[in-house]
Amino acid sequence: MKILITGGSGLLGQYLNLHLSKENEILTVYKTAPGNCLSYGNLKTDLTEFFNLKNIFSSFKPDVLIHTAAISRPEECDRLPAKQVLDINFNLNKQLSDICNEFKCRFIFTSTDLVYDGNSGSYIKESSYLNPISLYAKTKLDSENYISANSENYLILRTSLLFGIGLNGTSCNFHQMIIKFKTGEKVTLYHDQYRTPLSLFNAAFIIGEIVKTDVKNLTLNFGGRERISRAELGELTCKVFKYDRTLIDKISLKDAEVNNKVYDVSMNTDLLKSLGVKQTGIEESLMKINEQEKNL
Repeated sequence: MKILITGGSGLLGQYLNLHLSKENEILTVYKTAPGNCLSYGNLKTDLTEFFNLKNIFSSFKPDVLIHTAAISRPEECDRLPAKQVLDINFNLNKQLSDICNEFKCRFIFTSTDLVYDGNSGSYIKESSYLNPISLYAKTKLDSENYISANSENYLILRTSLLFGIGLNGTSCNFHQMIIKFKTGEKVTLYHDQYRTPLSLFNAAFIIGEIVKTDVKNLTLNFGGRERISRAELGELTCKVFKYDRTLIDKISLKDAEVNNKVYDVSMNTDLLKSLGVKQTGIEESLMKINEQEKNL
């Protein structure tokens, strides 16, 4: 199968490169730093230069597009000019949806659990109340609405908190936490913010399994099977990695000086499970990450 991956040098993209290249022909696209893309079929380009898109599809002829490219941090979206955010996080997605229709290409779009209302309760279903409060989440939901209304063959993955070790210059909150634990630095973690996190290893594996199915025109909660707070994830990490648990400073999200506070977007993933994919438990995932970290 021929798979086009955007955001190939990003946090999830590099794990997708590693996993999907084992059984497929991939073309992985990056804009600036290549990450691990140079080890595979790759292309350096600015996807917002829309005239390039048709050329990419015409030459590679992908069966599947996995679109992860985005301005993916809510706080970064708040800092940047709104037009720049909209071009990348919404207008690009419209263009890709239309081009996938033209080239009969399956469109797998990574959205976010932040489209949900964070005060409605736990284990949110795909049909639950949507209430994005950040510009980032709003652009994701607007993209979902366009794709679901216009795409002929799509899957929308409402991606939960991804955790693991960032490769080749990428990072995430979990990775930064590990660095601080290793150096004996205190880590502030919320005891009342809940997600259903998914490891980067497991996310790439599950997407690889989904690609093999013929499921289409569906929105899926794309997360792990366990609801856990940020502080609980930190404590479990200390247990597995044998770090000092007293380095964790637990605070309430209500006391944090951050915008767009979201308390609980833990998701019900029964629909994802019904596809027959395996969600690795958090502790098992942490053990795998611990082995990876020792070898870096």
